[in-house]
Amino acid sequence: MCYNGYRSEKDGCRTGACFFFCLKLYIGHMTKGMSPIEAEKQASVAFSPAILRLSSSACFSVFLALSLLITGLLYGAAFRVSQMAIVSSPANPNAAFERSVREVVDGYPIEAMAPYIARHRKVTAAFLVGIAKKESNWGKRIPRSVDGADCYNYWGYRGEGSRGMAMGHGCFGSRREAIAVVSKRIDALVDEYQFDTPEELIVWKCGWNCAGHSQESVKKWISDVKIYFNKVNN
Repeated sequence: MCYNGYRSEKDGCRTGACFFFCLKLYIGHMTKGMSPIEAEKQASVAFSPAILRLSSSACFSVFLALSLLITGLLYGAAFRVSQMAIVSSPANPNAAFERSVREVVDGYPIEAMAPYIARHRKVTAAFLVGIAKKESNWGKRIPRSVDGADCYNYWGYRGEGSRGMAMGHGCFGSRREAIAVVSKRIDALVDEYQFDTPEELIVWKCGWNCAGHSQESVKKWISDVKIYFNKVNN
C-alpha cells in the first residue's frame, strides 16, 4: 500500500520513495538516545498522514520542476541543431556536361579524362574529343614512353611534355597535364585566330599550309572531327 496520498497511483509511490528513505534516516538520528516510548511518539508524528501528504506533494513538485527543466533544455538543444546550416561539399557544376562527354566516349581510354575535359568551355571540349577520335581513336593508338607507359597524348600533339618526347610526339606525365597543355593550345587557336570550326582548325593537321597533304585526307580529317565535335558542341 502507498502511504503518501496516492493510494491508487504508482507514480505517486515512486515520487515519495526518496523522501521516505531520507525521513527514516532523519528520525533514526533524532530519536537516538530516546526511550522506546518517546521514539515511537516522534516517529508517529513524522509519519502522520498530513506530513506524508505534504512531503509527497513537495517531492512530486521538485520532480515535476526537474522534468520541465530537462525537457526545456533538450528542446532548446534540438532547436539549435535544427537551425544549424548543413555543411556539404558544393555540387559539381560540370556534372551534366561531364556525363555528356562520357556518353560520347564511353568505353575508350579517353573516358578517364572526361572530368578534365568537362571543365573547359564547350568549343574547346568539343575539339578535344573530336581531334582525339581522329588522331588516336580516343586513346587506342598512342605514343608510349621507352618503358611502354601511356604518354596520354591522344591528339598527335608535337610539343614536349613533362616526360619529354616519344615517337615524335609529346609525352605527358598525367591525364591532367595532357588536357591542360592541349586545351591551352586549342584555346589559343580559337581565341587568337577565331578558328572555331573543324574546317578552320585543319591547321592542327596541316600546320599553316596543307600543300603537303592530299585533298582527300584533308576532307576526311575535317569530316571525322566534325562528327564528334558536333556531338559535344551541341
